[in-house]
Amino acid sequence: MKKLTSAQRDQLIEQYVELVVDSMDHKSLEQYVYEQMATFIDTLSDTEIKEEIDNHDEELYDELVDNITSKPDAALSTMNTDNLPDINDNEAEGITE
Repeated sequence: MKKLTSAQRDQLIEQYVELVVDSMDHKSLEQYVYEQMATFIDTLSDTEIKEEIDNHDEELYDELVDNITSKPDAALSTMNTDNLPDINDNEAEGITE
């Protein structure tokens, strides 16, 4: 392998990246950016994630956290409750009048 100077190495990287990016379609670029961002964000602490999101939009972190924490549990939302007794039904408690 030929030894490159720092400037030559930079040029090699620049040319290679340009070739790869030019050969990608829109969907491939989106997927690549998504994966790189997710990998980067995953390396951050919780505080750094909040800072990163706040840099994008000051209200977004709170909105996203609210969306996540107020969402019903997926297991509960898919549960078949058709055969469960009505909690307002006294017969379900064994109370009859």
